Amino acid sequence: MDEIGFSKRDILAKAALLMAGVGAATALPLGAQAAEAPPADPHRNGVPLDFPGTGPIPWIQRVFHLYTGPDGLTRAEQLPVEAPQGAQIAQLLRRTAERVSIGGTAGGAGFDFHVANQPTLLIPLFGTMIIELHNGTRYELRHGDLAYAEDCSGKGHISRSGPDGSLMVSVQLPKAGCPATGSSDISKIWRD
Repeated sequence: MDEIGFSKRDILAKAALLMAGVGAATALPLGAQAAEAPPADPHRNGVPLDFPGTGPIPWIQRVFHLYTGPDGLTRAEQLPVEAPQGAQIAQLLRRTAERVSIGGTAGGAGFDFHVANQPTLLIPLFGTMIIELHNGTRYELRHGDLAYAEDCSGKGHISRSGPDGSLMVSVQLPKAGCPATGSSDISKIWRD
């Protein structure tokens, strides 16, 4: 290899860059020093790497927020997904998770009244999930929907799969995010 004029270090460095998918590696001569490379741009395609929501997310059709009212009963509200409020959904999804689980259930299987032990994002992948409140109101979640359950106290809600079953992703957030009974503040949902 010395006959060609490339050191092993040059060849290994070039191979590592190519394997990592860095296309800029082909623009540098094989023996170029790393110091000659331009400094890393903190923006990728003009978008900061750490940014707030910039618009609605087209594959999210509906977002439901479950919380405990002052009487200890779970309430549900549908949040806007259209601009300008819908832009905040991207921020809702940028959270640190404590636990992520994927589970499937047969049709009609589920849980009687229960609370969210910690704030939880529920994301249906296939089938449907039905959330029922104390007054019999039902919400059917399907692919394209998102539920943010923060009814960490009180009577809770019933959840079960629809007639064809369901496959769901459950993202549990830090328990410290549980609001006190009756104190859910919609503006706090959009912040970390």
